[in-house]
Amino acid sequence: MFFSNNPFVKILGFWLLGLMLSRFYPLLLIPFALWIIIGLGWYAKLFSRKRYPFDLIASSLLATALVLISSVNYRIQHPPLPTSSSKEICFWATVVEKPAEKENSFQLKLRIEQAENDSLNKQTMMGWLQKSDNAAKLEAGDLLFCQSRISRIENRGNPFEFDYRDYLANQGIYFSCYLKSGKFEKAGKSHFRIRLAAEKFREKLLTILRSNLKKTESFEVISALSLGYRKELTPETRAAFVETGGMHVLAVSGLHVGLIYFFLLKLFSFLKRSHKGKWIRCCLILSILWAYALLTGLSPSVQRATLMFTFLLLAESINRTNSIYNSIAASAFALLLIDSDILFAVGFQLSYAAVLSIVYFYPLINGLVPSKNPIVKKPWQLLCVSLAAQIGTFPLSIYYFNQFPFYFWLSNFVVIPAAFVLLAGTFSLFIATPLPALQHGIAFLLEGTNSAVLIALKFISRLPGAVVSGISITPGQLTAIILAILFIILFINLKQVKFIRYALISLIAFLVIGINEKRQLFNQHRLLVYENKQAVFHFIDGRSNFILTSDTTELSPYVYSNTLTKLQLDEPQIILISDFLQLREKQLFIENDIYQFGLETYILSPENKKPKLTELRNAVENPPPSNSSNKSESEAKTLP
Repeated sequence: MFFSNNPFVKILGFWLLGLMLSRFYPLLLIPFALWIIIGLGWYAKLFSRKRYPFDLIASSLLATALVLISSVNYRIQHPPLPTSSSKEICFWATVVEKPAEKENSFQLKLRIEQAENDSLNKQTMMGWLQKSDNAAKLEAGDLLFCQSRISRIENRGNPFEFDYRDYLANQGIYFSCYLKSGKFEKAGKSHFRIRLAAEKFREKLLTILRSNLKKTESFEVISALSLGYRKELTPETRAAFVETGGMHVLAVSGLHVGLIYFFLLKLFSFLKRSHKGKWIRCCLILSILWAYALLTGLSPSVQRATLMFTFLLLAESINRTNSIYNSIAASAFALLLIDSDILFAVGFQLSYAAVLSIVYFYPLINGLVPSKNPIVKKPWQLLCVSLAAQIGTFPLSIYYFNQFPFYFWLSNFVVIPAAFVLLAGTFSLFIATPLPALQHGIAFLLEGTNSAVLIALKFISRLPGAVVSGISITPGQLTAIILAILFIILFINLKQVKFIRYALISLIAFLVIGINEKRQLFNQHRLLVYENKQAVFHFIDGRSNFILTSDTTELSPYVYSNTLTKLQLDEPQIILISDFLQLREKQLFIENDIYQFGLETYILSPENKKPKLTELRNAVENPPPSNSSNKSESEAKTLP
C-alpha cells in the first residue's frame, strides 16, 4: 500500500542501487544486463504469439532497466578526466565568485572558457592568486587571461586526513592553479549567466550589510545566515555554533528555505480560495524561493531544500497532500538525475535523513504531550522537531564528525527563533535602503539580536558535557545503527514483535563490531609518517603514542588529530629530534640516531635537514642471502 501511494520511493530505490553498483561494484551490473537480454528475448517471443502479460517478470525487468539506466547516467556524468598541464599554459577563465582573502593569497573559483588544452575547457577549478591590489579588486563575472600550470587536486597523503579531493570532486572541481601577480590580467567581462548575475547581486547586498553592521561578528553571522556567505567566519564564531549543535543555522539550507516557505504560505493563503488563485499562489512562492536560492549562490544544500519544497507545493496544488514521502523521493530523484555525486555529499545525506526523520517521528513525539496552551505548545513543538531530526541524523553526524553536541535541543530554542528574526530583519534592512535612518535602526536591532545569540551559545558550550568528542564508529557500526532505527520504525507501523528482535540483533552487532575494533586498537603496533614542512613520525603502541619531529614550531595538531580520533589514542608525547637524544619509554627506545620500537630497529639519517627513517636489517632475524654480503645502510628499506 505504501509503495502504491508513493511510486517515486520505488523508483528512487532502484536508482540508488544503480548508482552504488556503478561507483563501487561495476562488475555486479553484468547479471542485470544479462537478465535484461534474456527477459526481453522471452517477451519478444510472447508478443509474437500475441500474448501481453504484465507479471512479476515484467516488473523485475522494469526495475532492472532502472538500475542499468542509473548506472549509465553515472558513467555519462563521469567521463575520463583531462590530463593536467605539466607546464604553464595560457587560458581564459571567468571569476565565478568574489575572491576570499586568506593568510598568504586570495582563493576563488574559476571557470575555464578557453585553454591551449581543449580538454580543459568548461572545467571549474580552484584558483589561488598572489596577494596584490589587482587580485583584491576582482569580482564575479570578470574575464581573466592567465598563464599557469593547471594541476589535478590531490590530498597530502597523510593517514586519516580529510579527503579534500573527494570533497571538491563531489562539487565537480578536479583542478587547481596558482597565479602570480604578473601571470593574470583582467580582460573584460564574461557573457551573461544567471549564476554570475546572482553572485553580483549578492555582492551588492553584502556591501549593504558591511556598511550598516559595525560589529565584525555581526556581519560574519548575519551574512552567513541570510546570504550563505561563510568565507569570513572566524574559528571562534564557528566553534560556538558547532559545539552547541547550531551550525545548521549558518549553512543556508532547509531551515532557511523552510522558514521562508512557511512564511509565504501564510502570506498568500488568501489565494487558496479559488483554483486559479491556488496556481497563482504556487507560481509566486516558487518564484521567490528560486530567486532566494540564486541569491545565496545556488549551493547544493539550497538546491536540495528548494527542490524539495517545490515538489511539496506542486503536490499540494494538485491535491496530493497525502504523498509527502513521494514528493521527497521525487526531489531526491531529480537531484540525482542531474548530479549523481550529490548522493555521496554529507550535506545531502544529512538533509534527507533530517527531513524523513521529522516527517515520521515528529507526529509521534508531539502526540506524547498534547496541549492547546500556546505558551506550552510552541516550545514543545520546537523540542519535538529537534528530537525528531536528531533521531535520523545522529548516526551520520557521529560517523562523519566524531562528536555529538549534547545540548542541541537547548541551542535550538535559541538559534531557530533567532534565525527567523535575523532573516526577516536582514531582508527588511535591504528593503529600507532608500531610508538610511530606518536602516540604522534595523541594523541596531540585528546586532543586538546577534550578540544575544552568541552570548547564549557560548554559555551553552561551557556547560558540563556540552560536546562528546572523539567518538569513532566504523561503517559496519553505522549500518547496524541505521538498521536498528529502520526495524523500530517497522515495529511501530506493523506491530510485529519480530522487528524488535531484529533491532536488538542490530544493536548486538553494533556492540560486537565495537568490541572487536577495540581489541584490534589495543593491540595495534604501527609507525605512521606524515607529510609536513618537516617530516613527522608517529610511533603507536596500543593507545600509547609518540610523535617525533625535528621542529615542534612547524607541527600543527591538525596533522595528527584525525589519527588520534580514528585509532582512539591517548594524547601523544611530542619528542623533538636532536643529535644527542636519549629516551626509554615503554616500547620506544632512542639513543642518538638509533631508534628501537618494539622488535623493529631504525636509524635516523638527516638528509637536507629532513629526517629520514631507514630500517636496520637484523642479521639474525632476517639473514642475507648466502651469496651476498650484509646490506649496507644505503640499501636498507626506506619507510613510506
